[in-house]
Amino acid sequence: MITKAVLYATIALSTALLLDVLPASAQAQSLPASGAATQSAQAKLAAATAAQNAGRKKYPVTREDIVVAMPVDQAHLTVAHASRVWRKGVRTFVAGNTPAPDVLVQEGKLHNETWSYYPDDSPLRSLYGGDTRAALVPYLAHDSFGDSYKWLLYGDDDTVWFMESVMKLLQDFDPDLPYFITDHMWWASTPGRASHPNPEAPRCLPCDFDDSKFDHSLKPFNAPKGCPCTAQLICETDERGIFNQYCDVPKAPMSTYSMHGGAGGIISVGMLRAVSLDYMEKCVKSLYSTGGDAFISICTWQAGYAMTDPGYSFFHPDVNMFDPGPEDRMGNMMKLVRALDHRCDDVCQHQLTNMLTLHVRSRVFPQLEDAAQFIKAIIGMYDVFMENKRIKAAQAVANLVEADSTAAAAAVAAEAAALQADVQALSVAEVEAATTAATGDMTSSQVSASKQTALATAQQAIQARAVADATDAAAAVALQHAAAAALAKKQSHRRLQGSA
Repeated sequence: MITKAVLYATIALSTALLLDVLPASAQAQSLPASGAATQSAQAKLAAATAAQNAGRKKYPVTREDIVVAMPVDQAHLTVAHASRVWRKGVRTFVAGNTPAPDVLVQEGKLHNETWSYYPDDSPLRSLYGGDTRAALVPYLAHDSFGDSYKWLLYGDDDTVWFMESVMKLLQDFDPDLPYFITDHMWWASTPGRASHPNPEAPRCLPCDFDDSKFDHSLKPFNAPKGCPCTAQLICETDERGIFNQYCDVPKAPMSTYSMHGGAGGIISVGMLRAVSLDYMEKCVKSLYSTGGDAFISICTWQAGYAMTDPGYSFFHPDVNMFDPGPEDRMGNMMKLVRALDHRCDDVCQHQLTNMLTLHVRSRVFPQLEDAAQFIKAIIGMYDVFMENKRIKAAQAVANLVEADSTAAAAAVAAEAAALQADVQALSVAEVEAATTAATGDMTSSQVSASKQTALATAQQAIQARAVADATDAAAAVALQHAAAAALAKKQSHRRLQGSA
C-alpha cells in the first residue's frame, strides 16, 4: 500500500531536482532504501519514464553543448552586447566586418565570446555587404571550436533565443547526424511571390517523429521523414512537381528557397563536419542571391542536405517555433504580459511554451539602444514566465504527494490491523490445532512452550513488517515536507527580489 506514496514522493524529488527548486542539502539526499516498497516505486518511475520516451531516444543537452554563431558589424555592437542576457553560459563566436580592438576581445572573454572578422563583400553579390560573412559564420565558428560542442545556434545579431525551449527540443535529435533545423523559411515556386514563413517550403520531418496523434488534414503537404534530410530524399518524394530531373535547388529570381536568417536555425555538429568551410566559402562566393540566409541554404542543398522541420508546427499552422508572428515582437511581448497577469489562455500558453526564437528587427527601432533594451526586457519577462511554470508544476506534484501520503497512511494502518487480526486468529485456533497435531505425546508444558514459540515468531514478523512500512511512510512524508519547504523558500526569495 505504501508503494504508491513512495512513487509520488520519488516523482516529487525528481521534479524538484530537475527544476532546481530544492536547496543543496536536499539535493544531496536520495530516497532511503527502506524495503521492497521503495524499490518497487523506483522501478515504476523508471518504467513510466521509459514508456513516455518510447520510440524516440533522448539526447541530453546542456548550455555547455551549445554554441552561438553571430555575424555583426561595428555599427550593431550595442545589439550584440544586449544578447548576452540570453547567452549566459553559452560560448559565442562573433564575426565582425573589421578586426575587433583588443579591449573588445578582452571584454568578450568575460562573456564566453570569441571574436573574429570576415570582410564585407566587394563588389556586392546580394543586398548587403555582410551577407557572405553571415553565410559563413557557422563554419568559421566550427573551425574555431572544433568538435567541442553538439549544436550551433545560427541567426542574426538581433535574433533572441529562448534557451530552455531550445534545450528541450534538441533532446530529440542526434547531434552527430547532419541537421539544419528550422520551421521558418522563405519560399516561392514562381517569380515574385516569395513569403515567410511559408508552410509550402520543401523540407523533411524527423525520421522518428510520431505524427499519429496529429490531424493530418492540417499539414501543407506530404513531407518525407529523414535522418538526415537530404536534397535527394525531398526530390524523390516530391508529389508537387517542384523539382526538375536534376534536383536543382530553386534560386532567385525565378524562385526562392531559403531559411530565414532573422528567425534562425539550429545546425548540428554533424552537419558542420559533413560540409567543410572550404566548400562552403567557394560555393557562397560563386552565387548571386538575396542574402546570407539564401547563400547558406543554397549551398547546403548543393552539398546534398536540406532543412528539417521540428515537426510540431508542421501540424499546427498557428504555431511557429522559430520567430512566431512573424517578426511580431510586440505581439509576443503582449502574450508574455498576459501570461504574467494570468490572462494567457491555452492557445497563448501553447505558443509561448513552443517559442524558440524571436526576431527583434533592430533596424526598425529609432535607435539601436531601444532595440537593446527591448531584448533585455523580453528575456526578463520570459525568464519569469518559465519560473512561474516551474513553480506551478512543482506545487502540483507537492499537492499530489500530500493527498496520496494521507491516503497511503490510512491504508497502511488498515493493513496492519488486518494482519494483527489474522495473527490473533492464528494464535487462538490454527496454532493450537497445528501444535496438537505436531506434538503428539508431548506434555502440556511442552505444548505450551511450543505455542509460545510460534506466537513469538509471528509477532516478530509483524513488527518487522510494521517497521518497514513506517520507514517507507516516513520517507514519503519527509520528501513531501522537503518539496513544500523548497517551494516556500523559492517563493520567499522571489518576493524579496521583487521588493528590492
